Amino acid sequence: MNLYVGNLSRAVVEADLETIFAGLGHVVFVRLVRDDEDDSARGYAFVAVSNEKQARLAIQAMDGKYLKGQRLIVRPVFDRARQARAVNAQGARPVHLERMGTNLRLVKGGQTAD
Repeated sequence: MNLYVGNLSRAVVEADLETIFAGLGHVVFVRLVRDDEDDSARGYAFVAVSNEKQARLAIQAMDGKYLKGQRLIVRPVFDRARQARAVNAQGARPVHLERMGTNLRLVKGGQTAD
């Protein structure tokens, strides 16, 4: 199962993530996302663990913890088919922005900006 790990310090390298997540079980891979132009870290990564139980443990253990001065955000990543099944199981319909029209407004501090 894939995990999104966000709010990463620019000083974090893949080996750091592999080390901390390996302490919670088997890590399949770690991919630190980098900018195409200058190869700098973009502040998030994907970590794949072997199963859903391990993913839940990793989220509980690491979400909100600090790594190199930054508070981590750890969330599961679902593929589109799995997301659709979850939405259908809850009886809800996903919102498609293209069907909403173009009259979207930004609301900030109680005021709208068009």
